[in-house]
Amino acid sequence: FSDEQKTEDYIPPVENKSNFQSFRMQEKIALQSIHTLTTEEMIQIDQWLSILNKTFEDLEFPPLYRVFQATTYFNDELQIWYETTKHEINNDWSSFCDRLKQYVLDRQMNPST
Repeated sequence: FSDEQKTEDYIPPVENKSNFQSFRMQEKIALQSIHTLTTEEMIQIDQWLSILNKTFEDLEFPPLYRVFQATTYFNDELQIWYETTKHEINNDWSSFCDRLKQYVLDRQMNPST
């Protein structure tokens, strides 16, 4: 009887692995749908951040990983900007969004920089 009970409670690891792989594939597709933040895209920074935030929320992406993941969509200019400000942002998603918007706004006001 105890063997039968164990069998009923037992969830095969393959099923869990399959569900996990399926979730990871959905996550990968969702993250790949986000466009690189190019100079042209910066004009639509609010929209870009909104899409990014919605994707992170839908995937229940941990806040600590959001800043890092967002920077993977940056062009070279933004990578340099991030490297110089990341210690101030300190992995805080709200701070990151605010500072990025401010940077893009300043850039649009002074295109020569």
